[in-house]
Parts: sequence; structure tokens; C-alpha cells
Amino acid sequence: MKFRISGEMKIGSGQRVFTKEVEANTENHAKELLYSLLGSQNGIKRSNIRIKKTSKVE
Repeated sequence: MKFRISGEMKIGSGQRVFTKEVEANTENHAKELLYSLLGSQNGIKRSNIRIKKTSKVE
């Protein structure tokens, strides 16, 4: 299944809005993948990522 996750992340002193699609079996797994991806790509901690909406993509 694909999930579309949107939210905000704190980078430096500003906020950046994001929307990502990830392939996962469950919604919780999709969130964990997102934390991992954004953390490694942007060098930020999970506490600086705020997920606002998660939806299944058909």
C-alpha cells in the first residue's frame, strides 16, 4: 500500500512544509519510514518533524 503523509519540519530557525508518498504495509510503518527518510536527507531529529495528515493512496 502507498501512504501520503504531510506535515511540517523544523530546519534551522524556519519551518518547511512537506508531502511524501511512501510504500508500507501499515500506517505506523509508513510513519517510521518517513521519519527515517527525512532525518537522513535533512539531518534533523524526529522531534523536529510534525506529521499532520496521513492518508492511503489508491
